Amino acid sequence: MMKLPSAFMTLEIRRATIKDIKEILPVWGQLADFHSELDPAFTPSPQWPREYGAYLRTLISRHDAIAVVARDDLDVVGYAVGRITTLPSFFEHRSRGYIHDVFVKSEYRRRGIGRQLVEEILRWLAQHRVTLVELTVAANNDAIPFWQRLGFHVYMHQMKKELE
Repeated sequence: MMKLPSAFMTLEIRRATIKDIKEILPVWGQLADFHSELDPAFTPSPQWPREYGAYLRTLISRHDAIAVVARDDLDVVGYAVGRITTLPSFFEHRSRGYIHDVFVKSEYRRRGIGRQLVEEILRWLAQHRVTLVELTVAANNDAIPFWQRLGFHVYMHQMKKELE
C-alpha cells in the first residue's frame, strides 16, 4: 500500500548516517529502475543491494563525500550524494564538487525536496571551498529543467559507444 504524503508532514533534511542505509537502498532501487528505463546502460547488477550498501557505508565515512537524506515522519523519501574530486595541478579549479544519485520518491516530488537536498550538498561543498560543481544527467531525463533552475548548464557532452 502506497502511503500518500500529507501536507502536514514533518520533513527533515540531514546528513545520512550508517543507520539510514537500509532505508536508502529501496530509494536507490527506484532510481536504478528509473535510469534503466532511460537507457539499458544504467541497469544495475543483481548484487546491487549488497554492493551499493557497501558503497554507501564507505562514502558516509569519508571526509570528501556526503550523503543527505530527506525523511518524513516515517522513512527516507529522498536522498542525494555529493563528493569532492581533485584534479591535477595544471587545472585552475582543482577541487571540484560532483553531485550524483539525487532522487525523491515519485509521490513526494514537486514539493521542493530535491532542491533542498541539492542545496544541502552545495552548502557542504562551499564550506569545503569548492567553487565548481559538476553532475551528469541522462540526455533524455525530464529532470534537466530542474538542474537548469538550480543554475547548472551544459558545458560538455558525454558520449558512449557499445563494443561487441
